[in-house]
Amino acid sequence: MTNKYRLKIIYKDTKLTLDIEENITFDELSSIINEKLMLSDSRAYKYQKDDDIIVTRKNSKNNKLADLLELDQKLVYIIGTGNNVYSINIIVWDYIIEADKKILEKFNQMLKNVKQVRPEQVYYLNSSQRKFIDGLLADCYEMLKEMSFSGIYNYRLFKNGADFLTTKVIYYILDDKYEIHLYNNNDDLKEDNTEYLITFYDTNRAYFKGYQGVNRNIFILHKDKTIKQNDFEYLYHALNRIIHMFKDGDEDTLFESHETCLCYDIATNKFWTE
Repeated sequence: MTNKYRLKIIYKDTKLTLDIEENITFDELSSIINEKLMLSDSRAYKYQKDDDIIVTRKNSKNNKLADLLELDQKLVYIIGTGNNVYSINIIVWDYIIEADKKILEKFNQMLKNVKQVRPEQVYYLNSSQRKFIDGLLADCYEMLKEMSFSGIYNYRLFKNGADFLTTKVIYYILDDKYEIHLYNNNDDLKEDNTEYLITFYDTNRAYFKGYQGVNRNIFILHKDKTIKQNDFEYLYHALNRIIHMFKDGDEDTLFESHETCLCYDIATNKFWTE
């Protein structure tokens, strides 16, 4: 059994959906697309992502789809020379897991269990917006992995004495999973009324919906099914402040107690507990 990518192929007024095995090469993919669109094979073609060329005809036989494709990725397949150049848009729409009946039943049961605790939502951002948040999410994950702690820790961040942010950081050592919960205020922390949940897994996941950028192991969920652009601006600034706090404090201070709430003023760089 071989897993497949579901690709949306768009050329002028023609729109195709193709289920392509992940282990074929880009050279083989070119032949499939050319045949479906009735294009002649050419000695010159390339696959481009934004302004970057990721595959050319010279190396297309050495690169498999599984090595380079990601969900939601948008590529342009450019073929031809001179006045006969064709540009075909490709969207990596879905990833299809081939499995027998027992595995599918188990997987579907897992999905049902996940849906009970995860709100159904999808966050769409364009390429530039993703760059805005994805790099910071990756930096935050790397910072968490460098620290030695486990369990639940609560934090309140201030700015010149004024409330700025309330958060909870959790590391599940058996699952090798980190969570950052963001709250509107300290009362919501006490009630565990999470506004945003950011989850960092050790491996790629795709079994619940939420914002998932280029880092396929990191998810952002909002407590309801709505999100606005300025929510990501808030998340960006909140994560920046959390990273600043963790870099400013030592582990003895940051992870002193599970019972108390550690406070930090981002303007004065002072820590205290409450």
